Amino acid sequence: MSYSLSQSTNQLLLTLVMELKSGNLRRCEALGLTAEEMRMLRELSADDLLYLSESRVSLLDLRIHHENLGLMLTQARREQKRMERIDRALALGASIEMMQRYFGLDSSEVSGRRRLGGIRTRKGRSSAADAELESALWAQWQESATDTPDPDSMESLDVMMLMAETHGVNLTTVWTLVKSWCAAEKQEASV
Repeated sequence: MSYSLSQSTNQLLLTLVMELKSGNLRRCEALGLTAEEMRMLRELSADDLLYLSESRVSLLDLRIHHENLGLMLTQARREQKRMERIDRALALGASIEMMQRYFGLDSSEVSGRRRLGGIRTRKGRSSAADAELESALWAQWQESATDTPDPDSMESLDVMMLMAETHGVNLTTVWTLVKSWCAAEKQEASV
């Protein structure tokens, strides 16, 4: 193990001593320290701690938990995709209500992300689509809706974002239309 890495791992001793002084024995036990080792650590002087933390001899074995690393990397990629979706939806004009529904963001989080992204929004309701645009959006939704029957799914959100980009329309306008179409279809199916 390199000198700087052994120094870094030995710095953990300072943390362990602080844990012991705070009465958090369980954390030290979880790392494998015996009662005798904990007693000895608690009795170390400041000079002893300095010597141990700067020692070239490593007091710890460092290993990678491959399964956890894989899971964390997968989660990091998933979170990155989520952040990209959030930024894309905001750039396309997603409303606060929409961001709450799909991502669980509250109004202050949405406002903050908009500010950071330099996204300006109009006050009030989004503009309604004219008949020609609505017809084009309906056709695109029908084409894609066979794969995404649930308008609240992330797949449907992706389709709606594509529709907004394709037709140059506000995402909230698309969402409002999709919700009304799905509600009408649901009502027709129940009759």
